[in-house]
Amino acid sequence: MILRPRLRSLPVAVVLLAVAGSSSVSGAAARAVPRPPAQEAARCRALHAQLPATVAGLRRGTPRSASEFTAQWGTPAVFLRCGVPRPEALRAGSPHFDRYGSAWDLGGIEWYPQQQADGSVRFLATKRAAWVEVTLPKEYAGGGGGGSGDGGADGAAVLEEIAAHIKMTIPEGYV
Repeated sequence: MILRPRLRSLPVAVVLLAVAGSSSVSGAAARAVPRPPAQEAARCRALHAQLPATVAGLRRGTPRSASEFTAQWGTPAVFLRCGVPRPEALRAGSPHFDRYGSAWDLGGIEWYPQQQADGSVRFLATKRAAWVEVTLPKEYAGGGGGGSGDGGADGAAVLEEIAAHIKMTIPEGYV
């Protein structure tokens, strides 16, 4: 069991400060279509069917890696992938295992943040029967908006809205 502090409704800007320096996979690898096992895939399909046309005022688009395991909203895009493998930072025994990594409670989901080299922040919904990853571009991760085309968005609002759909479709559990 991994023990992590649980902070409720903490501004996403603070998350950026907390995860600075802990980068991980980004770019094309972060946008690749996941290939989850059958049971996780079914949960991800249920999530995909429930995802809204807008999130925090951002319009849904079609990602280049379009599938029932990916979604995106806004410009620059908030990107969701469902059915991703457990990240190394959360895998005991991994050289990158982070026993004391922080988790953030937003929208009733525990999110594990990972700062990316391009300034974006990837959040992983933990303690669910399928791993869901939401990458906030740097323009939204600070909570100040600033994205073009959609008028910007608050990263915390994005995560809270997506969390509601995760809670409806992916039960609590561990994979």
